[in-house]
Amino acid sequence: MAKLSELKIPQLKKELENRGLNTTGIKLELQARQREAMELEGIDVEEYVFHLDGEETTKIEEKNETSQTVTSTDLNMILAAISAQTSTVASQLESQENRITSKIESQETRITSKIEAQETQMSTQITSKMEAQEERLSLQVAKMSSQLEAQNTKIVQVEDKMDADIEALKSRIQELQINRPTVSASNTKVKTPSFDGSVPFQVFKLQFEKTAAVNNWNAEDKVPALFVALKEPAAEILQTIPEGERNNYEALMAAVERRYGSEHRKQIFQIELQNRYQKASETLQEFASDIERLAQLANADAPVEYTERIKIQSFINGILDVETKRATYANPKLTFAETVSHALTQETASLLSKPAYKAHRVDVERPDWVDAILEALKGTQQKNNDAVKGFKCGKPGHIARYCNTNPNSSNNVGGRKRRAEGDEQISKTTQSLN
Repeated sequence: MAKLSELKIPQLKKELENRGLNTTGIKLELQARQREAMELEGIDVEEYVFHLDGEETTKIEEKNETSQTVTSTDLNMILAAISAQTSTVASQLESQENRITSKIESQETRITSKIEAQETQMSTQITSKMEAQEERLSLQVAKMSSQLEAQNTKIVQVEDKMDADIEALKSRIQELQINRPTVSASNTKVKTPSFDGSVPFQVFKLQFEKTAAVNNWNAEDKVPALFVALKEPAAEILQTIPEGERNNYEALMAAVERRYGSEHRKQIFQIELQNRYQKASETLQEFASDIERLAQLANADAPVEYTERIKIQSFINGILDVETKRATYANPKLTFAETVSHALTQETASLLSKPAYKAHRVDVERPDWVDAILEALKGTQQKNNDAVKGFKCGKPGHIARYCNTNPNSSNNVGGRKRRAEGDEQISKTTQSLN
């Protein structure tokens, strides 16, 4: 017999194994596991005594030895002792079972009470949180509702103000239309430009539209002004316009554009631009102005960047001076104006850097034999000229292509005779030279 603290590791493992518990670990762990199991069963650990198999065996052996040594012991006493021991064990087991049952019931009651308390607490907390959340939501809804009502009130006020402003503007426009001063083509601030077809149509249209804007002309005022602006051959277009469209400004301007517009001449201007080179008597400023004019006419609807590149390329390609062209190619610029300015600077620098040569007359004494040779050559040349006679007239000093005499005239016979004499003289001269 031994208490829990007196049990050895094999005995502890056997007790744990009998209860179906884990038997691994050191002695302290085994004792703690056994103590916890016994407390759950309601057993008083400090008072409980374990009956060990080794002790019973030892007692039986002692009893056998005692029975062998003491032959006078009665068997009935042994049986009585065994029965007493059995009854003691049975009573102990029953008391332990009662204690375990009572402890289990008390544990169940305690656990049930704890669970009920936890459920009550959780339900209370959940209810309070839900009530607080619902209160917050209701406050937010009420706040949003008040804000929406305020916004709707502001929107209604703004709409009412806008309606009032629109009505005021409409009344003001009607008042201005009724009381506006009459503006006509006769009450002009800027003189109407004239057009006879000699200037580009786009230039005239730009001038006319600008004049109309300055003079505050409407569509009706532009019609008589355009009639007056068309001169000489351009005015003949008015005869081709139907009677019903003569008061339509757009129709009138479209008719003039069909006749003098540059749409059908774009290809011509492009060819002129490609073949345009600086003339010998032309300055760089004049050449640049003409290049800009042709580029605008040839690329009227093109983007500004494209037209700028075309102007720069055509200007550099057409520069007459090689050094200026090379310098302009070597230092390209972004705009046409910068390119022209750079070319002018290079041309001026080239002219200023050239050395100034002065011619001096040098008198050289010529030998007499040189004069003699020159006189002999002049005499030989005169003889050759006299020997050559016209094919038609037979006169010396010119050839057939420069002879103005008609070969069919009455002097034709004499001409043949003179030609024969001339041929004979030429043959003699050739023989003498050989």
